[in-house]
Amino acid sequence: MSARTVGFRVSPPVRPASLFVAVIFFSSTSLLFFAFLYLLLPLLRLHHISWFTTYNLVLAVPMFLLVGCALLAYHLEGRQLRWPDVRDRFRLRRMSLDTWLWTAALTIFMFGGRYASLAAFILVLLALGLDRSADFKRRVKMASGVAAFLALSWGIWQAQPILSRIPLHTLPRSLQDFLAHFAPTAFMGIPLHGQWWIAFYYILVLLFGNIAGEELWWRGYLLPRQEAASGPVAWLFHGLLWAAFHLFSRQPPGTWFA
Repeated sequence: MSARTVGFRVSPPVRPASLFVAVIFFSSTSLLFFAFLYLLLPLLRLHHISWFTTYNLVLAVPMFLLVGCALLAYHLEGRQLRWPDVRDRFRLRRMSLDTWLWTAALTIFMFGGRYASLAAFILVLLALGLDRSADFKRRVKMASGVAAFLALSWGIWQAQPILSRIPLHTLPRSLQDFLAHFAPTAFMGIPLHGQWWIAFYYILVLLFGNIAGEELWWRGYLLPRQEAASGPVAWLFHGLLWAAFHLFSRQPPGTWFA
């Protein structure tokens, strides 16, 4: 799979990124977040910096740094800062109806629930039915792959009591306290009742930091390079590395199920 085969013509063509190169990208980015959450966070708490300021320094800042990294990498490729070029390099074209269905399926699966897997699979079938770029054989293969993934996810969930006893690492106390301040009634020590500005601010950080950072850096910049090197299996390497990247912020039982 390449930028050409997925409908994006990029000039000059992207440079291939081998699995080794992809590991370096993911590892370095993980170290960035590790430094903010495991080194800077305890230092801020030692000096009694407010939780809201701490949130901005240790989580919002590295998110926005990913946006900067993506734009810097784009510039280092010798590309011009013009919207058509940025759009095609980062794959920012308008989503089709079948893509929206894939998005809805993933959203339902991530939120979970008794019938989440079934509802997600139905949406996937609808999306495949609308996808005119794939022949019948490819649609069957994709549907079978999604079904196998959902079955595996269900099996892992059923094994939760066993897997929860196998922690991959233990979060330091400062990070546990930090995550605990994402409370239902308060955000970073600020009561939520009547504080609508917090919702707007959080949405701002979520859209232009978290989502924009990860989409531009991982899906927009690195994935096309992996596809140029690894072809159809690039998504598998990318997904496994992306999951491993999030281990810095997980603790039992979240290590296995978050």
